[in-house]
Amino acid sequence: MKSLNNRELHNLDQELFKFRGIDKAIWTRKAELMAKNGDDFVGSSGSGVSKPTENMVMKFATDVPLKNLELFKETVETFKKQLTGEQLDIFYFRWGQANLDWEEIAEKQFTSNATIYRKRRNILETYARIKGIL
Repeated sequence: MKSLNNRELHNLDQELFKFRGIDKAIWTRKAELMAKNGDDFVGSSGSGVSKPTENMVMKFATDVPLKNLELFKETVETFKKQLTGEQLDIFYFRWGQANLDWEEIAEKQFTSNATIYRKRRNILETYARIKGIL
């Protein structure tokens, strides 16, 4: 089985920081799409009636950046379901609102730095497997 090197672990670590603001990012993207509504006409435009709600749903369904944000959120939610209780606590200490560094997490968990880095590796390897990297 392939193992992640330090650079790959760091990149996955940094990627998970985006999860904290994912709901806001999705909401912002949807607001941007709704604001770009200038080409939708209400009422009759000759051949038929426009359907602004239907058009908006189509924009949401076909917008690649929005789909990527939603996929990232779904991937991390699936990943969180795979974690044990202790790993989930570490997840929230690191990538949740607490935003602690690994040494601070080790103090909160009453473990050594070596232990917390081993747990970090296990958590990030679980994430890599969910993503299909491992």
